[in-house]
Amino acid sequence: MFQFLLPDIGEGLEEAEIVEWLVEVGDVVVRDQPLVEVLTDKASSELPSPVAGRVAVLGGVEGQRILVGQLLIEIDDGVTVKQDFEERETSAKAPAETPAATPPSTLGSPPPFAAAAPSSSVSPGTRPKAAPATRKFARDLGVDLTQVPGSGPGGRILLEDVQSFSTGNQGGAARSLDPGLGVMPAGRHPLRGVRGAIARNMAQSWSEIPHIHSLDEIDASVLLGFCQESKASSMPLTPLGLTIAALARALRRFPMVNGHINSGEDTQEVVIPDHVNIGVAVATETGLVVPVIKNADHLNVAEICQVIADLAQRGRSGSLSVADLSGGTFTVTNYGSLGGRWALPIIPPGQSAIWGMGRIADRPLVVDGQVVARPALPIVMGADHRLVDGDLLEAFRHEVLGYLADPQKLLAGDIF
Repeated sequence: MFQFLLPDIGEGLEEAEIVEWLVEVGDVVVRDQPLVEVLTDKASSELPSPVAGRVAVLGGVEGQRILVGQLLIEIDDGVTVKQDFEERETSAKAPAETPAATPPSTLGSPPPFAAAAPSSSVSPGTRPKAAPATRKFARDLGVDLTQVPGSGPGGRILLEDVQSFSTGNQGGAARSLDPGLGVMPAGRHPLRGVRGAIARNMAQSWSEIPHIHSLDEIDASVLLGFCQESKASSMPLTPLGLTIAALARALRRFPMVNGHINSGEDTQEVVIPDHVNIGVAVATETGLVVPVIKNADHLNVAEICQVIADLAQRGRSGSLSVADLSGGTFTVTNYGSLGGRWALPIIPPGQSAIWGMGRIADRPLVVDGQVVARPALPIVMGADHRLVDGDLLEAFRHEVLGYLADPQKLLAGDIF
């Protein structure tokens, strides 16, 4: 009987939530067949089966959180000796081990599962590859995922594919507003999944970090003109991409804004990273996720825009990895893309500052003593007041706004 224990799936995380079982007790599975969808504070992942066999025991119910090293699933693989995950990993790395050429026969008639053909009832390999959010979306629309062609990596079915299929437009419709946004049946619901992770992080941040905010509204005429001129290029620039490029340069100049305070029972220290990793908040069907642009200070503006587009697309399709969501040192939230003007964003745990962008719209501004209509960009910067004083916050903000007022400077001496 093979015992599959919950492995460490990255970043030293200690536990994960069982989001959805993809198999049931009694199912026959093949090696590498997805068994379960689990969720950590970073991302959701499908865990494949390390062996072939018949599912004997599920280690928990959907919604339950289990620790790394606890039993996740037991699979009868025709081997009589109980062997846990770590032992199997160790033996796999030791070529001198005596090979188990013939499985013991105590199980009787069933043949070794490693050589068994897939069960037609399970149909391994034919189960559509899709994130739980996509499967739920398909169920809500009454769409059979087996009929939907996937356009994602490896044929993975994306939200856009389901939506296009449901409307009869398989040519690739533009993403529209999530029809389930804000909808929840009356009653009490377990606080789990992505919503549970968001709740824990926000509560931790709000209880540990004393926030200060600085707000401003700038004339975005030059910024928009710069973006307009780039439309003829292979990689059109965006206000968000230019802002992140400006932030990356300012973070290099003011490393304390890129740092954070690490405070525990026995530790009180300031941590200043040697890299600039900027997270970008992305609204998805299941909640807010923050993929990270790694080493943003080493990317030029076009590269930053390209990375943003890729991360946003994968965020909405549910295909981000734990690595994509880890390691951020600063965060940007562009609630202007949702139509918002002002907000006071909360700093993620493990960081000391966040930058918010509102919607650019024509508003009255004073130019040369005259009130005129100009495209105005509302911005807000939040900071951890334990580490960032008001003078540093304002110096950082002015550094960024200087780049946005003259984006050409972002192209000169572009990369650190």
